[in-house]
Amino acid sequence: MKFVYTKITNLFNKYNHSFKNLILLYLSYISLIIICSYVFAILFSIKFNVMDNNNFIILDNISYEFGELISNLYNSKGYFHEVNGIKYYLQKLPAVPFLLLFISKISLNYYFVVISKNFIIFTIYFFLSYILLKDFKNKILFFFILLIPICIPYNFSVALNYVYEDNIIAIFLPLLFLSVISNSNYRFYIASLILFILYFTKTSMFLIVLILPFIILFFEKKTIFKIKIFPLLVSMIAIIIWGYFGYIKTGKFPFANTGASNNASVLSIVLNKDFSSYYPDISTDLVPKHKPKKIFKSEWEWYEYFDSRNKNYLRNNLNNYLKDCFIKIKFIFFGIYKDGLFPNKIDLTGVTLNQKLILEGQYDRKIRISSIISKIILNLSIILVLINLLSDLKNKSLAKENLYFVIIIGLNLLPHIIAWATSKHLTASINIAFIYLIIFIFKRNKLI
Repeated sequence: MKFVYTKITNLFNKYNHSFKNLILLYLSYISLIIICSYVFAILFSIKFNVMDNNNFIILDNISYEFGELISNLYNSKGYFHEVNGIKYYLQKLPAVPFLLLFISKISLNYYFVVISKNFIIFTIYFFLSYILLKDFKNKILFFFILLIPICIPYNFSVALNYVYEDNIIAIFLPLLFLSVISNSNYRFYIASLILFILYFTKTSMFLIVLILPFIILFFEKKTIFKIKIFPLLVSMIAIIIWGYFGYIKTGKFPFANTGASNNASVLSIVLNKDFSSYYPDISTDLVPKHKPKKIFKSEWEWYEYFDSRNKNYLRNNLNNYLKDCFIKIKFIFFGIYKDGLFPNKIDLTGVTLNQKLILEGQYDRKIRISSIISKIILNLSIILVLINLLSDLKNKSLAKENLYFVIIIGLNLLPHIIAWATSKHLTASINIAFIYLIIFIFKRNKLI
């Protein structure tokens, strides 16, 4: 043990941090995360039915279609939902289910699950950030990067959550950006690991996982080929693993828009003439949805049914859809009000036709301070990157933080313009923009 301790200590000393100081900083940071996770768990449990009288988490009540899936995994039934007696294997990607399954197998205590999930995620963020920033030789930069996910209240609450994929993306996508702009020798190995995790988190990550490795391959001309090819190889492995699972279970290889079998039914919410009457103020869960009268024999029959309806809607309503895209873009860059709200009065009996007028006054449409801060950060970073890109063109030299910022932010926002964006979907992009601004300020003042 003494030998291992000595080796680890020497490693951290080499990177201008004492092992003792690093551990003290980590313990302080993770203690804050644990305390905030406990407070979040209490507040969340007041609002939602998440645990029983023994404080055990109710797995079936985990929302966003994860509940039944995680419960089936916990009870060793398999990885599936069941609809009308048919098993659906590909509705949800496995990152969130398996993370919560792993923790639940240790203990079903609700507070333990929430705290452990955040302990794991923020510990990864802490140490990978440290490794990626060590070559910048500025201790203060590391401290600022640690604060980014926790300094904006709403964004912090997204990261602390456990019921949707964005809690992982909010942390790991900024880590991906940090890895590709880092000077660390390990940056592409870390980027590969993150790409692998992101692929299994949410289908909106598909474009980043597929395209970014090719950008690395062609842009990083000074990097040894066998190192810069690593992200592409790992991304292909992730695609093959999920594809193989899908093929074995359903007879079809899930890829791109078919990466999850519920993509078509989810997209049908957007491809709906009533969508703009709700979005972004009122939750899209309340948009009147088409309910098929037929019973599907497989999840791909279900997918193809909605896919056909979506294509038909686009053929006949392309102008409406494009107008809706502008509404989404406006929200992404300028939306400062609370979004996705449910009416205070739960009884929606007789709610038809112009939903927005009927619901007017029944929900709290207030300015969200966190959104104001977030949109300032996002827009300022975009203005700066455009200025910096013009400067790069004049100097005939492209700075990697400018290139990767545009690529990652663009590929992250594009699926949300095609579908829709809520504030929680934007958290990762805001954190990346925050990192970009801090790096810019440090470089401008020659601090790194």
